[in-house]
Order: sequence, then C-alpha cells, then structure tokens
Amino acid sequence: MAISIQNILITGANRGIGLALVEQYLSQSDTRVYATCRNPEGAVALNALAQADPENLQILQLDVNDEASIERAVNAIAGEIDSLDVLINNAGISGGDGARDMGQLSAAEVATVVTTNAVAPLIVTQCCRELLQNGDNPRAVMISSGLGSLARAGGNAYAYRMSKAAMNMAARVLAFDDAMAGITSVTLAPGWVRTDMGGPSANLAPEESARALLGVIERLVAADNGRFYRYDGEELDW
Repeated sequence: MAISIQNILITGANRGIGLALVEQYLSQSDTRVYATCRNPEGAVALNALAQADPENLQILQLDVNDEASIERAVNAIAGEIDSLDVLINNAGISGGDGARDMGQLSAAEVATVVTTNAVAPLIVTQCCRELLQNGDNPRAVMISSGLGSLARAGGNAYAYRMSKAAMNMAARVLAFDDAMAGITSVTLAPGWVRTDMGGPSANLAPEESARALLGVIERLVAADNGRFYRYDGEELDW
C-alpha cells in the first residue's frame, strides 16, 4: 500500500520555532515540507536541511507583507501538488520600542506589527484555501501567543499583544466562515521559547516547543475548529 504523504506549508521557517517545526516534520517519513521565508539565500540552517533532504523539503521565497510574493509562492506550490494538509502561519515580529512602550509608541511601528502578525497570516490562509480544501483533514494553524489572550492581558508590549489578539480573532472567524468549510482553523501558543524574540531566559528550547506543537497539530480534528490551545494541548482563554 502506498504511503499517504502530508503536504505542509510553514511561513517564517528560517529560524526559531519555524525552523524547529521544519526539522520535526522532516523527522517523519510521510511528510513533504514547503518552507518559506523572506530571504532564502540567507537562511543557512534551512538550506542545510534542504541539502540533506531535497526530496522532502522545498524552500520558497515569501514575504508575508507582500501579496504578490504570497501569490507567487502559493502558485509555485500549486504547480507541484493539488492539496495542502497543514498550513502553519508562523512568521511574525515583536517590534521595537515604538511598538512596545507607552510614551514611545509610533503609529507606524504599531501598524507594522499588527499587519505582519494578524493581517498577513489571514491573507496567506486565503491564498491557500483551495489547496487546503483538497487536503486530508486540512488544518490552518495560527502561531499566536498567550499574550494575545484578553483574559491574560498585562502592561506594555502593546503592538504584539494587539496583533496576537487580532490573529486569534481571525482564526476564530475562519472557523465560522462557510468559505472555509472542511478546514479546521486553530490558534496555538508555543510557550515562552528561547528564540530571537523570546530571549535567552525563556524556559523552552525551540525543538521542545515544536515537538509539542506538532503533536497538537497532528491530533486536530473538526471538533477543534476555532479553538485556542497551548503547545501542551491545554485550551486557553480568549
């Protein structure tokens, strides 16, 4: 019997959680990964993975803030396969002082973070919708944060918190949209991870978070549509 191959698309796959997710999926024997980032030429670690496993990993240029770039990448994928089983919207930014701290906030910096973290993944999902609808148990995953929970709101990090709350709402609306019928849309919080964004004091290594996230993603079914989970499977408050 032929092995059924899962097709996975991951944005922001050149470092941190995105790169760790690529590694975790490549460790499975039934997975083909389409890994995207803004600058593939500079993605040293990702290119090394592709050289080691060129059959199961393809790298594509995709700038999530450029709709033409998104369309080119998705069209390239659609030229090779007719279905996508998992989309992981992982690309994101935290922003500088002008996006974080009262007294220093800049409208332009706040808007950039919100656009990158909330608007862009919605557009990526829209572009992937037809491929996902042809997939096996198709899942559209937003990598969010516990900081996006209104129930857990705290001070500072204005743009990041706002952007992740907006991302959470986008995933929730996708779950109720008839145009997304058959696709399970969820939001996942990866925990506090030792990445460029999370910093060296974080309590999780990228591979730990990615391994747990992959486990949650693999267990998702239609009944999970619209839910918000932590990396360990605990459901979070909105």
